[in-house]
Amino acid sequence: MADLKVEFGLLDSAGKTLASLTSEFQNIKAQASDYDGAMGSGDIVGAMGSFSGNWDYHRDKLVGSMQALGKMITESQKQFHGTDNQLASSLKQKTQK
Repeated sequence: MADLKVEFGLLDSAGKTLASLTSEFQNIKAQASDYDGAMGSGDIVGAMGSFSGNWDYHRDKLVGSMQALGKMITESQKQFHGTDNQLASSLKQKTQK
């Protein structure tokens, strides 16, 4: 029988780091239009606008994936803790008999 070892601290740390990164990505605002006048060329302004719109779309998809991963981490923690508690309880019952 193989042993399964879960690093609860690592799961907790990964969840917190992911939540922080997700928040950062959600709060990123496209600022390309703030610099339109400094770019000097309508072609450059158009290219930056295209990049900015594309970045918004892909950033939103990335944030969604990060949120889904965060939910998986949270659920994994719950399930592993629940299983650990059940096994500990079962062992205590067996040793008390």
